Amino acid sequence: MHDLVAAQDIVKIATQMAKRNKLKSISKIVVRLGKIVAHQEEITPENLQFNFELVKRNTPAEKASLIIQKGRGTELSIVEVQGER
Repeated sequence: MHDLVAAQDIVKIATQMAKRNKLKSISKIVVRLGKIVAHQEEITPENLQFNFELVKRNTPAEKASLIIQKGRGTELSIVEVQGER
């Protein structure tokens, strides 16, 4: 469940970043994911990717790929957002 919320937050923040940078669509989002445990469940790259595919539908990130890099500690941050103007 926390993977879903994290994926929703990624799409929301990436969309805001794209809007600020005058991008019409998002083609790639790069994130760093550390070890995040909530309610005794860890957010895994696989589950985050799966949920990202669900929540990106009908958003500017609909055709975006999600690149997940290993982060430090409990980090979950957006490193880069690429798209079309």
